[in-house]
Amino acid sequence: MTSSVSPTHPRGEPAFHWGSFVFGLIMLLLVIAQGVASGLSGYIGMAGLILLLTGLYSFFTHRPSWLWLHHRRDAAIVGVIGLAAFLIALVIRLNGG
Repeated sequence: MTSSVSPTHPRGEPAFHWGSFVFGLIMLLLVIAQGVASGLSGYIGMAGLILLLTGLYSFFTHRPSWLWLHHRRDAAIVGVIGLAAFLIALVIRLNGG
């Protein structure tokens, strides 16, 4: 008899999460909408803001978030990358881009 359960990662969580997939698609649509409305700085800024907020959420709540960040170190890295992208978008916007 075979099981209908999807294969799991070594930590035991399922290999695919519909909730994370749908949330990721919604975030992608937000990034695209912001980019269409305000150009390159909009793409970079919205993606950076989403990454920053996701990293902060995982870091302070010790929960994996929609990106499945299981460690505080991973959450911190994502947060710093998000902050850097957000600041780059700000510089692009202030320089007339």
